[in-house]
Amino acid sequence: MSINTQDEMPLASVDDFLIEAGSLDKALLPLGFLLAFAFHHQLLSASFLRQREPQLSAVRLQDGQVSSLFAAHGAALYPRDFNQRGLAFIQRYLPQLRDDFLSAFPEAGFGIDDSWENYQKLAKLMARARLGPPPGRASTVSRRLGEFLNRLFKGFGKRP
Repeated sequence: MSINTQDEMPLASVDDFLIEAGSLDKALLPLGFLLAFAFHHQLLSASFLRQREPQLSAVRLQDGQVSSLFAAHGAALYPRDFNQRGLAFIQRYLPQLRDDFLSAFPEAGFGIDDSWENYQKLAKLMARARLGPPPGRASTVSRRLGEFLNRLFKGFGKRP
């Protein structure tokens, strides 16, 4: 029986943040928030959902500490933890996580509380990375181009 060792290598673990965070409980935060985000956006594998069902009700209700699911899972994320969409997102987003985490909490950095309020701050950045920027006003260039074209074509319908 062969084991797929690529699936056994973690994508990320608490160790990736331990030195910078200064303590285990603070090092759990970035990946703990990321795992909660993956749950809320249906990015986790069916086997992960079955395995962690007892902890998922707290995440669903946003009750308790955000990182408790990550801690209960052994403080590491593996490819097998995610569905196909989730794995694609996680692999693309992991290099950006540290920067987004620190920019979400510029004053406190890793010194924040493990709270759902703080999770929401980082979740906004993660959602932007996953879904792209929110729809809004057209860029200045495209808006000006549209105004120019409207003026140009209005003149074609007028007779001198």
